[in-house]
Amino acid sequence: MSQIKFEFGDCRELLKSVPKNSVKLIITSPPYNLEKKYGVYDDNVSLDDWTKLIDETLKVSYDVLTPNGSFFLNLSPIPNKKTSEIIPLESIAWQLGKKNRYFLRNTIVWHFNNMQNCVNRLSGRWESILWFVKDIKNYVFNLEDVRIPVITKNDKRFDASRGRNPTDVWYFDRVNNMTKKKFGIDAPCVYPLSMIERIIRMSSNVEDLVLDPFLGSGTTLVACKRLGRSGLGFEIDEKYEKVIMKRLEIEG
Repeated sequence: MSQIKFEFGDCRELLKSVPKNSVKLIITSPPYNLEKKYGVYDDNVSLDDWTKLIDETLKVSYDVLTPNGSFFLNLSPIPNKKTSEIIPLESIAWQLGKKNRYFLRNTIVWHFNNMQNCVNRLSGRWESILWFVKDIKNYVFNLEDVRIPVITKNDKRFDASRGRNPTDVWYFDRVNNMTKKKFGIDAPCVYPLSMIERIIRMSSNVEDLVLDPFLGSGTTLVACKRLGRSGLGFEIDEKYEKVIMKRLEIEG
């Protein structure tokens, strides 16, 4: 039977208590170092400190994943605070993944429209989701569970009734302030529930254990509850306890 659980503290320490080879899937979106007001976490650190956080999280996560497990890491390009040059955090994360023995299976481009407009450069409309696996030849991939409607239904090259591969470019609207207000979500960055549900369907099976080391407002656990997976979340800021519980009750 699936269970939902979350704990508060530094994920790098809490991960050490998770049994080895017990987690099928890790999904997370860590802070991007954009000076967001998370709470106790300081989102204004040096790039070296941010890199250390991701490096250590990947390192301690590796052993808790099953041999056929996956780690989905959501990141965004960000501007350098001093020069405004764009820093490709996904490139840094790829190097850290390789350092910690992961293989990159796909880079998913998450495309969206609702975001601020820039006046001195092109407006950003995408983020990356790096799909790391422990074994490039052995990982869960349930394509039949995530197929989407075909565009050309009369194409004789495939069975249109089955749908098509969603490809590596996904469109999901960002969670806007109206939606946050509706569910009482006091968090600066919340990813779309439907996007996380797609990842969970694709890379885990019913009753598998799914982990989010940067839980935030609890989206991953909500998706786990809806899809019959066991969910475990770690969050450094206890102020999110009420909103996580409320979302599990209402949305889950």
